[in-house]
Amino acid sequence: MGQKKKVLIIGGGTAGLVIASRLQDHFDVTVIEKSKYKKYPFWFRIPLFIGLLFKSKKTPYISKRNHILPNGRGIPFFESNVLGGASVINGCVHVLGNEITLSSMLKKMGSNYEELLDSYKRIYSMNRKDKLKISLSSSSQNDIDKAFIESLNNRGIPKGDMIYSNKESCGPISNTIRKYFRTSVLSLFGKKKFQQLLDQNVECFLFNDAREVIGVKTSFRDVYSDYIILSAGVIGTCTLLLKEQRRLKKSNTFLKNLKIGTNIQDHTNLRVNVLTNEKFGSLNEISSSFFKKFNLVFKHFSGQPTVMSGTGATSAAHLDLDQDGVIDTRIQILQFSETGRAGSDGKLFSSNRPGFSISITNINPKSKGKIKLNGDNVEVDPMYISSEEDIELLKKALIYCIDLLNSEPLKHFVYKVEGEEKIIQSPTQYIKDNIFSGYHLIGGSHDLINSDFSLKNATSVYVCDASILSKYAASNIHSTVILVADIFSNRFMTSHFKSN
Repeated sequence: MGQKKKVLIIGGGTAGLVIASRLQDHFDVTVIEKSKYKKYPFWFRIPLFIGLLFKSKKTPYISKRNHILPNGRGIPFFESNVLGGASVINGCVHVLGNEITLSSMLKKMGSNYEELLDSYKRIYSMNRKDKLKISLSSSSQNDIDKAFIESLNNRGIPKGDMIYSNKESCGPISNTIRKYFRTSVLSLFGKKKFQQLLDQNVECFLFNDAREVIGVKTSFRDVYSDYIILSAGVIGTCTLLLKEQRRLKKSNTFLKNLKIGTNIQDHTNLRVNVLTNEKFGSLNEISSSFFKKFNLVFKHFSGQPTVMSGTGATSAAHLDLDQDGVIDTRIQILQFSETGRAGSDGKLFSSNRPGFSISITNINPKSKGKIKLNGDNVEVDPMYISSEEDIELLKKALIYCIDLLNSEPLKHFVYKVEGEEKIIQSPTQYIKDNIFSGYHLIGGSHDLINSDFSLKNATSVYVCDASILSKYAASNIHSTVILVADIFSNRFMTSHFKSN
């Protein structure tokens, strides 16, 4: 066997590291990552504590953008500044999603649902002792969860596995955690055999005399490679391609006629906050008591199931609110009530009084935006709730949640629904005043690639990250990105490993 061919992966996030883990034994792999840090402090590996990173205004491990809505509201959008990307800071709740949607999306990539399930079995495990896998575990359940599920059962929503969203169902949430600490794409590695170039931005492509891409120029050096894989996420991948398209606009290159950065999307997240008439161990209560905090940590590390095994979400339901036979909405119980999102208003919880909230996600929003360059600045605008269909579906979800909170046995716990009058009388305004980003950007390059993930008109450049997704298979994109990256890796090895 000759010298291994070189593979350059731009982006050490969720997709990039999955690809690196699969290719590193067969290729000479280099990962270029703009983030500065290989890991964040050990303490934050406890799933629940990851929220404290988002709250901190000066943390070096997370970057924050501010999206301005049409009504002038600014909402935060968080980006990882750690190797592993969103998987290590925002990949705790696990959802595979809808088989029909996944099959439709995979067909355009020359794949199918069976291949995805093969990847799923290889990467994920419910057995915490399995090594080199992302471990899953069901969230603990308390009285609020039990009442939530029973109230849904009374409304005809059966119990089911919340990993899937093929039909209406409700049940405990699954989280990416082993015994005490969260798992992520970093769990897929035994030994990292690839070269890591951290804290480096890719400035442009390098070409040979035949106008073929042969490498990239970073902020520190030129890096040459046989193959280049763009896995920098929606913002990173689209930004690089847009800047190159502008730089090379007078040249007859592969980027000349491509529409880059169009039809991007992000989930909106909407909350209904509820104050309760009795204590049940909510994070609102625990946050104000050192003893309760200590007791919670003690239970977690003694092996007892607690809310610390997740980010606060414990139970969920998949609903078909428009009754068209397709699941369109996911609602989740959060063991706290908050103003803002992830401490964006300077505090985590809305009150020290016991409380929970119902989180609402429109799984497949119709609203679409774009990424564009404004001079040297990158403007990211998902155009949240610009589609009236999205507003109408969220209004139906709000009504459903209010009715659910007024039904037994969940009603037994409700002291007050915060903003209930506005939800009922002015639901559209409530939505505009209270939506936040779901941090699940997709799209922007999905029309730029061939079925083998290669960039159109280029022979050595591939794209595989959330930017190639044209729709949502689930309320969280973590598993979708991971599995698509694994499928790409299989395809890439089949096509190129024999030539090494």
